[in-house]
Amino acid sequence: MRVKKWALMGILCGTMVLLAGCGKAQKAYKQAVALAENGSYEKAAASFKEAIAENKDKAEYYIDYGMTLNHLGSYKKAIKQFEKAYQKVDNKISRQNNKRLYYGEALAYYGIHEYDKAKKQCDKALEISESKVLNGDIYATLAMAQWASGDSLGALGALDQLIKENVKDADGLVLRGQIKQSMGKYDSAAEDFLKAISVDEKCYEAYFGCYNVYNDAGRESDAKDVLEKLVSIHGADAEAKTQIGRAYICLDKLADAEDILSDAEKEKSTDALFYQGKVLRIRGDFENAIKKYTKYLKAQNGAVCALPEVYSELAGCYIELRDYGQAEDYLEQGLDLGVTMAYQNLLRNRVILLERMGKMRQAKELAAEYLQTYPYDKEMAKEAKFIATRIGNHSKKKQR
Repeated sequence: MRVKKWALMGILCGTMVLLAGCGKAQKAYKQAVALAENGSYEKAAASFKEAIAENKDKAEYYIDYGMTLNHLGSYKKAIKQFEKAYQKVDNKISRQNNKRLYYGEALAYYGIHEYDKAKKQCDKALEISESKVLNGDIYATLAMAQWASGDSLGALGALDQLIKENVKDADGLVLRGQIKQSMGKYDSAAEDFLKAISVDEKCYEAYFGCYNVYNDAGRESDAKDVLEKLVSIHGADAEAKTQIGRAYICLDKLADAEDILSDAEKEKSTDALFYQGKVLRIRGDFENAIKKYTKYLKAQNGAVCALPEVYSELAGCYIELRDYGQAEDYLEQGLDLGVTMAYQNLLRNRVILLERMGKMRQAKELAAEYLQTYPYDKEMAKEAKFIATRIGNHSKKKQR
């Protein structure tokens, strides 16, 4: 799951200031901004470098280049660019720029799993009163950093403040609901997801959040009703078709999912490739599922993957094909992204991988660690008991 890609990757700031100017530097900068807004981050990075080579005195050039590097996962390089942009003078423009660079640094530190530094930069950004439009993203990044470092209550506090400042922030409500769900607060999580839907009928993550939390609470009928409501929206654009296809997968209507996801792919939805892969995996066609997932990854054009669960899905396919080396590689790639919304599934698949490889003691240890973090996962609790049984049987055979 993902929510506006909050802190899972760099977010190009939507408040880029195009200062008046002329010449090669400004031309390259404008070109870079256009490329970044279209998702062509590698080309944008090259144009930002060209702009900086022509004019080394524009803080905006360094900040937007740093944001682009965040998108590409080059977090340490991004931090260096943000450091070059810091301005000691105190005026409105410098405060706006400093707020943006602190936010960019927070994203970068989150990307390299230095969560305390990410929190510190978020706090510094929030101390600046200018550019309040950024506050929602900053609070969300702060919440993710707190959650990743084990402070779930702190994360909820940051999101409470976000929603206090903007009660109609649907993405903030979804993120708060997801964190509450991870804490086993199902009723409160459902309330947040339903509020998000009331704020924005096309906040698709809210439907899936509600579906998941109802399933976790044993309310299967309510879970199905939520997705039926999503399907009834009948969106005509590629994104809507992709999300409806995703809903059909959850509703076990695979033929319907295939049809609408095929349409979405024709309309250039890269996410449709991922969900087509899920349909193939469910059908047991692991090799073709891998092809779809790989095609999805290639479509990211070097940017940080927008759906990190693809790594868990790929690992799951390779586990079924008994190619444990490939499975392990993809799990590591996914876990290297830090605490994303796919983190739980990645950890779960790592336990399963070890169990399939016959490494029962390691599997038992990781299952125990997993259940300390996610104590409400009933399926993993069953898996942990099964692993313990296998170890016990193995010990009895040795004694004989």
